[in-house]
Amino acid sequence: MLPTLSVIVPVFNVEHYISPCLESLLNQDLSNVEIIVVDDGSTDLSGAIAEGWRRKDDRINIISQSNAGLSAARNAGFRAARGKYLAFCDSDDVVTPTGYRHLVETLEATGSDMASGDVRRMDSSGVRPHSGYEDVFAQGRRRTHIRHDVSLVRDRMAWNKVFRRSFWDTKNLAFSLPAYEDAPVMIRAHIEASAVDVLPEIIYYWRIREVGPPSITQRMREPDNVAACMRSVVETFGVITALAPELVASYATDMCRRDVRNALRSLHLHDDATLSDAVRLAQSFVRSVPTDVLQALPQQDRHLMELLVRNELQQVRDHVDPPPGS
Repeated sequence: MLPTLSVIVPVFNVEHYISPCLESLLNQDLSNVEIIVVDDGSTDLSGAIAEGWRRKDDRINIISQSNAGLSAARNAGFRAARGKYLAFCDSDDVVTPTGYRHLVETLEATGSDMASGDVRRMDSSGVRPHSGYEDVFAQGRRRTHIRHDVSLVRDRMAWNKVFRRSFWDTKNLAFSLPAYEDAPVMIRAHIEASAVDVLPEIIYYWRIREVGPPSITQRMREPDNVAACMRSVVETFGVITALAPELVASYATDMCRRDVRNALRSLHLHDDATLSDAVRLAQSFVRSVPTDVLQALPQQDRHLMELLVRNELQQVRDHVDPPPGS
């Protein structure tokens, strides 16, 4: 009997967190789930811990490979998956006990190609809403679409979703970027889906790591990570421009006010040369944004984008707040 759902779990040096993650997947109240752990060359005890769970529950399968990055690990996982539906769970996070059942049940009822649910940030002090998603998941919508529900341009992560496997394969979806890899693929999925279900139920707890190596998003001020984030912005903008130009204004406005502004805050921590790749990518994005969209930005954001394009980086520093704690 083929699984109803295949959950892909890429693993790299998460020995402190992998057990709660796998436990949450094994405790799903959805029957017939397979869990595909892809050990991406871990050098800590992650692989041994996953193997211990596999011995206790044959719903877990393990693929071991040399370190190739998150995109390659996810791709290896879905190629091995046998389920009617696909999901991706990061190995330091937790899925709510009813999360996958809610997502699969709505897809079974509506015939939509993918379903998304709400997210909370999590650490040892508790859970809290994720500010970028509050209005996106405030109300449930069935058989909606990003073309007329433009708030979904902010639903760019892979791990709060379930996909119909036939849709994933037909559209040849796969991950490619070495970091910040979700957005181009998820936005393309949103655009190419025949319909999407959006659920207000909390599906996913996104962990803030407090021990062990910090996550990519917790290292967002490192120059290479700032550049990787801007590369994702550019790649995603290319997807939107090619497939759904009517979303350009919504996406570009969100990026100018959030991700690009946030990247520019790192200029308080690094000199111009160190951030040259990130700045070049941010400038190429802003130069591609239609003039009328830039003109419609709030005055402070519009002025910041103008300074960036003119490469007046010291003035950019003067007009953007430094990162917290810097």
